[in-house]
Amino acid sequence: MINRLKALFYNLPMMGKLLILLILCSLLPLMVISVYSFTSAKNQLLEQAYDNMNHMNQQINNNISSQLDSFHQISGMLYTNATLKAYLTREYNQDIDFVEAYSYINDLFFGLMAANSNVDGITVYVFNNTIPTDGVFVKYLFDTKASPEWVRKLDQSYGNVVYTGITLNDRKERVFSLARIMNFSSLNYPYGVLTISVKEDYLYSMIRQESEGKSIYVVDEKGDILSTRDKNLISGKLSEVLGVEIPMEDAAGRLVMDIQGKRSLVVFNRMDQGWRTVSIVPVNDILRETRRSASRILMMAGLSFLLALILIVFISKYLTGRIRNLTGQVALIEREDFSGKIEIKGNDEIGQLSHAFNRMTDQLNRLINELYKKEITRRDAELYALQSQINPHFLYNTLSVISSLAIRKGDGEISGIINHLSAFYKTSLNKGMRYITVGNELDITRHYLAIQHMRFRDHFRESYEVDETLFPCRTLKLVLQPFIENAINHAVCEREEPLHIIIRVFCEENRICYEVEDDGAGIEEEKMERLVTGQPEAGYGIYNVNERIQLAYGRDYGVSIRSFLGKGTKVKITIPL
Repeated sequence: MINRLKALFYNLPMMGKLLILLILCSLLPLMVISVYSFTSAKNQLLEQAYDNMNHMNQQINNNISSQLDSFHQISGMLYTNATLKAYLTREYNQDIDFVEAYSYINDLFFGLMAANSNVDGITVYVFNNTIPTDGVFVKYLFDTKASPEWVRKLDQSYGNVVYTGITLNDRKERVFSLARIMNFSSLNYPYGVLTISVKEDYLYSMIRQESEGKSIYVVDEKGDILSTRDKNLISGKLSEVLGVEIPMEDAAGRLVMDIQGKRSLVVFNRMDQGWRTVSIVPVNDILRETRRSASRILMMAGLSFLLALILIVFISKYLTGRIRNLTGQVALIEREDFSGKIEIKGNDEIGQLSHAFNRMTDQLNRLINELYKKEITRRDAELYALQSQINPHFLYNTLSVISSLAIRKGDGEISGIINHLSAFYKTSLNKGMRYITVGNELDITRHYLAIQHMRFRDHFRESYEVDETLFPCRTLKLVLQPFIENAINHAVCEREEPLHIIIRVFCEENRICYEVEDDGAGIEEEKMERLVTGQPEAGYGIYNVNERIQLAYGRDYGVSIRSFLGKGTKVKITIPL
């Protein structure tokens, strides 16, 4: 699949490639940056909204808790009031007795309500049925018409403050109440229930200013709504109103969830009294400005991309026009027409390419003419080589005639020399080929040594240490003979005992190695330098072998010589296997 896409891209015209590169290099990064910017701004705004809502909830909680604490203090003062307890628990037999009691109760309760204008009413539900009820401050606990059911169920509160849900007072107004059993100094013998009621409007006044653009609910520990902007929702379950259960086990938290079909941010905080403030804002309302900004950015990006597209079309037409001119000139070269030249416009890359193309055209024209001349010369050389092949055949035939005459004359030694010389030249010339086998190279060496033995007789002897598995391998010809000749010419005449020449052929590190070792007098360092560098007075043979090997196989191969005066010389020749 990737190869097909590559082939499709390569076959597109230049304008198509430029358009694709424009999309890849501008539109995709622009989209990635836009998405990243929007996501970052979205997350940042949601985090900022959460911080604001969390701070607002805490402020609302602090305000409500502060007021509830003041109501708690009022209840505590009444709870510990011994005089009030005495009036509420004594037995009344005469009318004149409760006048004093009501005078105290009225002054006390009216004074507290005057000092705390937020208190809607204070009522004590008593067990004492001897004290007359006024229907306002004092009511009978077991009068089902006078006392609410929740008042009669406070027997498990042990004197602690209990907050009620929203109820209706005598004027049908929504109120919430603080209640506690009156059992001061007599825990097992309660003498009444104190209730302090506060209008729901006062509770809502503490969240009214913050309700703009969001939904705020004050709920009790059971999840019943105590206050919110929509009064019809009061006393209902928050989960039923929202249509989803909000997990609020922690003291504070936030959630992003679907509420009434809208993705919303929910933040809740718990008060010390167990109530919670829950704030809900649709995510779209938080991100409204961000979405508008993103739309404007995308519009500007689209306009920028359109402008870039128009510019790239004009630029690509300009560039492809110059390239088409270049390809047209290439077509002329293909038809072997070197007369045309490209008009150079500017010194940019295409201008430099056009200039280089013109130079290349001139060089091609010149090289083709030179190659034509060289081809004629090469054909002449081949013809000469064909003619010169007659000379070795003439030499072989002549040597054969001389050998036959020597045999007729009974001179076997001359016949042997001529046969060895004929075999030597026949193998070494190898029909003009540069390469022979390792086995043939050793045959040449043996023929050469046989001829030298007829000259020097027993003044030298040779031995072979060869790996015959290397015989079929290819090698340059005449790599051993110059070194054997050098050993014989420089060592035989300088000593009385016979010279010993060892010829080795072996494989080492994936290389074919030849060694020619003698036990002659060795070579002086100065003379060794002349042999290696091929100076005329020292001869060219050794230098020639080293140069031929390195030209054929590279500088990693060639000839190395080690010589010690009075001990002998060892020559090592390496070629690739």
